[in-house]
Amino acid sequence: MRLIDVLATINQIEKSAFLKILDGFCSDLRKSKPKIDKILSKGDGQLKNVDDENIAQLFGLLSPQYKKYLQERIKFSDYQLDILVDILIRDGNSMMSREWFLKLYNQEHAKLESNIKYFKRLLDNGDGDLEEHRKRDYQIYKNCVQTAYENDLIRNQEKQLSWEEKSILQTLEKNLELSNEEVRWISHTVIPLEKFKVDDLLNELKESGIIFFNRKTNTLYVPDEFIWLLREIAGIELPNKFLRRILKNLSDPEINLITKKHNINRKWSRKKKIQEILNQGINATNLLTEIIFRPGTSKTDKSKRLHTLMEKGLEVDIEKFGRSLEEKVANLIKYFNDVEKEDTISLSRDGFNSLLKDLIGTFPKINNKIREEFELQDENVMSSELLNKYNIKPRDILYLFIRDELLKFCKAHDIKSRGNLVKNIIENYRDIDDLYIENFDAIGRRDLKTLREKGLLVKEVELGLLYEKVTQKIFNRLGFNTDEKLKNNINTSHNKIDLLINLGNQDVMLIECKTKKDIEYNQYTAVSRQLKSYVNLCEKKNYHVTKAIIVANDFSDDFIGACEYDYELNLSLLTSRGLMKILDGFKNSTIKEFPVMLLMRNGLLNHDLIVKVLTR
Repeated sequence: MRLIDVLATINQIEKSAFLKILDGFCSDLRKSKPKIDKILSKGDGQLKNVDDENIAQLFGLLSPQYKKYLQERIKFSDYQLDILVDILIRDGNSMMSREWFLKLYNQEHAKLESNIKYFKRLLDNGDGDLEEHRKRDYQIYKNCVQTAYENDLIRNQEKQLSWEEKSILQTLEKNLELSNEEVRWISHTVIPLEKFKVDDLLNELKESGIIFFNRKTNTLYVPDEFIWLLREIAGIELPNKFLRRILKNLSDPEINLITKKHNINRKWSRKKKIQEILNQGINATNLLTEIIFRPGTSKTDKSKRLHTLMEKGLEVDIEKFGRSLEEKVANLIKYFNDVEKEDTISLSRDGFNSLLKDLIGTFPKINNKIREEFELQDENVMSSELLNKYNIKPRDILYLFIRDELLKFCKAHDIKSRGNLVKNIIENYRDIDDLYIENFDAIGRRDLKTLREKGLLVKEVELGLLYEKVTQKIFNRLGFNTDEKLKNNINTSHNKIDLLINLGNQDVMLIECKTKKDIEYNQYTAVSRQLKSYVNLCEKKNYHVTKAIIVANDFSDDFIGACEYDYELNLSLLTSRGLMKILDGFKNSTIKEFPVMLLMRNGLLNHDLIVKVLTR
C-alpha cells in the first residue's frame, strides 16, 4: 500500500511516531526548502494539522533524510532490526497481523539458530564441501567481528559494535562478496543471538518509523515508499519477484555456480536452490556480473549472455539494453525498479479480477501457489484489491508460471500463443474505458507522463475532450442519462455545454469539466459566467436546470468560497478523485438507482459522506 492509503487507515495516535520524525526534519529544513514551508502552512504551521495527501508529499521531499535516519536506527538498534527489516521487505509482508508477524519472526529466528550451529561446525571442523578459499573468507570475517566486538573489554567496557566498526565490517562484507544471510550467520557465531517478545519488537519498529500499527485490527503496515528505502539500506537491489524471474531463466550450471559461491546445498532441487538464493539476499549486480560465470569468462561473453537473457528469457521492454556488461545490468535493475514503483497494474481492477477468475479455472491450485511464493497470510488471495495492497500486479502473477503453463492458459482462453505470452494475456484482459476511468485524476491534471507510463497514449490537445468523455462514462455508470441529442439541440455555435443530464419532466443537470496542469482550478468568474449563459439557453428551450456541477481535479479556497455564496447559481463542485470514489461506493452498494439528492448540496461536495450514505 502507498503511504497515503496507509495514513487513511490509521488514527492520529498511530501516526505520532512517524510525524515526530518528520517534524524534526521540517524544523531543520523549513527555511531552506520553500515547498516544505508551503505544506506546513496548510496546517497553520503544525504538521499534525496537515492532511494525509500533503504528509505523503512531505515524505517524498524528506525521503533522503528519512533514509539516513533509518540507517542509523537499524545500525544501533538492540532489537535485531536488520533481521526484522529482511522479513518486512519481502514481497508479501507489507501488511500483516500481529500473529503472522510473530510466526514469521519465530521461523526466522529458529532458522538462524540452526544455520549458526551449522556454521560453527563448518568453521571449526570443515564439515560439508566448502572450498578452502571460501572458508578463509568466512574465517577472516569472523575474526574481524570478534575483534570489533570484544576489544571493548580491554577498556573495561561492555562488549558492543560501534558505528565505525560496523562501517568497516560492511566494507569487508562487500569485498568478500558475502550475502546478508552469510553475514548474519557468521556474526552470530560471535555475538549471542537473543530472542525478543513480539510486542517489544513491534514497539521498536513503530518508534523507529519503520511500520505503522493499527491497534484496533492488530495489523501492521509498511508503506511501499518505506520498503523501497529499506531495500536500499539493506543492499537489496531488486524485489524477490524480479530476482526470481531472473533465476528461473538461468541454466542449471549457472544456478550451481551461485550455490557453490554461497555454500548452498547443491543436492537440493532447483526450486529449493532458487528459494535459498532469494533468502540469502545476494546482491543482484554481483550475481549478474560475476557469480553466474566461470572464472576466466571474458567480459564480451558475459555481455552476450546477459543480452540473450534480457531479450529472450526475461523479454523485458527496455529501449536500450546498453553496450557494456555494467550498463546492461544497471539498465535491467533500473527497469525492474521502475516497474515496481509504477502506480499501475496495466489492467483495470475488473480486468485483473477477470484474469484471476480464469486462472483459477485453468490452475485450481493457483491460490496456494501465490500464497507460497509471496508469503501471504490470507487464506484466499485471489482478489485484485488485496493483491494491489501488496503491490502484486498481473505480470507478477503470470511470471510465476513456466512457458508451457502459459501456453496451456492461452489455448484454453483463445489468446494468441505466439510471441510474448505474458503481454498477449495482459492485452486480452485490458479494457481501455476502465483504464481511463482509473486514471481520471491524471487526465484531469494533464499528466501525460503518468498516462504514457500506464500505456495510455494521448496527445496534450486531446486531454480536455478526453476528460469530458471519461466524466460522461462515470455519470453513465452511475445511472444518469447524459443526453447528447438534447445537448446538441440546446447548444449554439458560441455556447457549448460539456455534459447535459436529462432528469425527465423538463429537468436537467449541467456538468462542466475543467482540466488544469498540476494546480487548483481558481477561475471562478469566467466559469460562473459560462454556466449562467448555459442556464439561459436551457430556460429558452423550456428546461429547468436543477443543478450545475463543475468537475475538476481540485479547487482553490477562494473558488470554493465564491461558489458557496453565489446566489444566482445552484452550483456544486466535485473533484476527480471524489467522483471516482462515489462511483466505487455505488458499485459496492446495494442501491440500484443513484439518489440524485446526494448531489444537490451547494459548494464542494463531501464525497466521503456520499460514499458512507451509499454503503451504509
